[in-house]
Amino acid sequence: MKSIPHGPARYTRLDAYAIKAVAEGKATEGQQKRAMQWIIHAAAMTYDETFVAGSPDISANLQGRRAVGLQIVKLINVPIDQLKPDDNGKES
Repeated sequence: MKSIPHGPARYTRLDAYAIKAVAEGKATEGQQKRAMQWIIHAAAMTYDETFVAGSPDISANLQGRRAVGLQIVKLINVPIDQLKPDDNGKES
């Protein structure tokens, strides 16, 4: 059985550079893709198992992380005209 990591997400220097570049609005296309992949797969653990037997606190933490990833993936994959804003229709 695969061990489920529940601590901070692992990252490389390239991941850190990519996240910083995105945050500064200076990321290349490759850095943008790398940053999103790191967020979805490593930080949010979107496609990983969230249940840890005998550890409801860890399971809840993993479910919270995954929920963020699912929201990001939804916005990436759903056509814009099918999205329903939750902010009373206001756009910033």
